[in-house]
Formats: sequence, structure tokens, C-alpha cells
Amino acid sequence: MKYNFDQLTELSKPSSDIFKTTSTEEAYLFCEKLAKSHYENFPVGSILIPKSIRHHFYSIYAFSRLADDIADENLTTEPDERYELLEALERGLDSKLDEITSPILRAVLNTCKETKVKINDLKRLIVAFKMDVRFEQTKDWNDLYIYCSYSANPIGEMLLKLFGENTDENIKLSDDVCTALQLVNFWQDISRDKVNERYYIPLELVNRFGLDYTDLKANPLRLQVCLDQLYQETEKLFENGKKLVYLVKNKRLKMELRLIISSGIRILEKCKSMKTEIVSTRPSLDVKDAFIIIINAIRI
Repeated sequence: MKYNFDQLTELSKPSSDIFKTTSTEEAYLFCEKLAKSHYENFPVGSILIPKSIRHHFYSIYAFSRLADDIADENLTTEPDERYELLEALERGLDSKLDEITSPILRAVLNTCKETKVKINDLKRLIVAFKMDVRFEQTKDWNDLYIYCSYSANPIGEMLLKLFGENTDENIKLSDDVCTALQLVNFWQDISRDKVNERYYIPLELVNRFGLDYTDLKANPLRLQVCLDQLYQETEKLFENGKKLVYLVKNKRLKMELRLIISSGIRILEKCKSMKTEIVSTRPSLDVKDAFIIIINAIRI
């Protein structure tokens, strides 16, 4: 389910005649339908998420999807317009709940009301999407980690909050997992991102190995060494983040985390198996990979 920019504009308003909802339940159903209409490599609203909180998970996903679509799915729209709409969506988060009729804002703000999730968690996500719109080349690993602290880490932290497992130690480990997942997404999307002139391989590494963003495969040997360093850093984060599985108490959350981590690691393995071809072709998962993900998840 994709929306054009005018529809995204309506969805970002606190009140919309086009996407008007008459109840909180209707708003959550809208979010569920939106979430289930998108294909993702990682679980969305998994059956492992207890039914009692699944609607909150859908609302967070729908909000993230809305902001992401504003930033990245309507690239023919001028960057300034997309940036301004993200700012409008951010302002919408400060609206009074009883005055909101648009479905996504109504649902996600109700989630903030009923759970430990904070509006600031959602605003952190918007910071990342603004960074996407006004992309600046990442200079080093620190730049990547800063981006991940806005784009990915809040998602894991909100998931922990929904389960009431948001201790300081758990959040730190969750951040490692989410950062690793974001990095995997960067590496698998190198071929796609370069079309939009977005390169997430840090400039520091590109210069160190004498590479050129516009022709990364010019020196395959140096490129491979660079890729190996990207993968090694990502693997370290996954390895440390696995500890989270043993700290959380909820059994469903444990298995959900196992599946999420296993999925990310499998995609990373697929990236590695493609060697330098990864800069030209995006890896994909098949039925065999799904089986491997489940088996490895059980072993974590």
C-alpha cells in the first residue's frame, strides 16, 4: 500500500477529511492494515507479540512507515517540501489526543498514553528521516552511530517498553542489535542507495582504501577489504546484542528477539557471500533462508 504525496500530507495532519476515523479502534485497524501490506525482511507484528499489545506495535510501525514514505518514497517531490511535511508530522505529535481524527497519529498517540512509549521516542525517528531528506555523506563510524541512534535504536527501545523490559542494560544491548540491523540494511542496499547518490560506507574507509563512490568496483581487492571491515563491525554488534535474549524475562519477547537477530545475521551472511557484487545487486531471501533463520534463532 503506497500513498502519493498529497495522501501522505493528509495522513500527517491531526485532522483529515480524507482519512478521518471515528474511533481509536478504527485508527488501530488502519495501522494494522498498513503494516501488513508492506514486505519487510524483519518480523512485523509477529504472532509472538502478545495480542494485548500487538495494536501498539502496529501503530508504531505505521508511524515509522508514514515518516519513511515522506522521506524516501516520493523523491520527485522537492526535498524542502518533504522536510516541511516531516516537521508538520512532528508538530502533530504535540496535538491533543481528543482533537485528532487522522488514523496514524490518533493510534500512536493513544499508544503513548497507554504504554511507556514516549512522544520523544517518535520524534527521534523523525530526526533520522530529516537526515535522509537532507543527506550528508557519513564521514566516519561515529556519523553512522549517530544516525542509527535516531533511525533504529528508538524502535528497539519502544519494543522493550511495550513489554515492560526497558531496563538500562536491556536498552544498551537493544541499541547494539538495532544499530547492527540498520547497518545490515545499509550494506544490502548499497546498489539501491547509489542510484540516489547516498553512500553509507564512511568516507574515512573509502579514502583509506583508495576507493571511489562512483566506481567502487574499480579495485575489487581493496573494495573487498573495505567490505570485510564493514561486516566485522556489524558482527561485533550482533554478537554483543545477543546477550539481550538472556536478560529479558518474557518468553515471547525472547523468541521474537531471536528471530530478529537471526534474520539480520542471515542477511549479513548473504551480503558476505556476494563479495564485491553486493555493490551492484541487492541480496534476497528465499524459503531456504527462512528455514535457516528459524534454526539459527533457536540456537541463539
